Amino acid sequence: MIASYDKALEIKPDFHEAWYNRGNALFKLERHEDAIASYDKAIELKLDFEQACLNRGFALSKLKRYEEGITSFDKAIEFKPNSYEAWFHRGILLRNLGRYAEAIASYDKAIEFKPNDYEAWLFRAC
Repeated sequence: MIASYDKALEIKPDFHEAWYNRGNALFKLERHEDAIASYDKAIELKLDFEQACLNRGFALSKLKRYEEGITSFDKAIEFKPNSYEAWFHRGILLRNLGRYAEAIASYDKAIEFKPNDYEAWLFRAC
């Protein structure tokens, strides 16, 4: 699958969706550093690519690079302020860093957009 994305990108190197999907494939293979590089390229080509920012945050989280992950989630929120996923996962990373008040504020925003989600309430309580 990666080879197919590479071929597509050889033909059209500015195809941001191919970079994004390549990143998703690499993420599934747990090649998180490579996934981040692909997401970075997708974002470079399409600056407001909210989903690529979000997935980049997930990959950074897997590598325990929490501060960078928070920055990626913040960027996703900049483009889509009502992103439940970005607010929720931002809260997780803040909690991992021991920044509990900020984590609660992030969970509160997630709950604002998805009030019946038990996970946001559970994580907020923790």
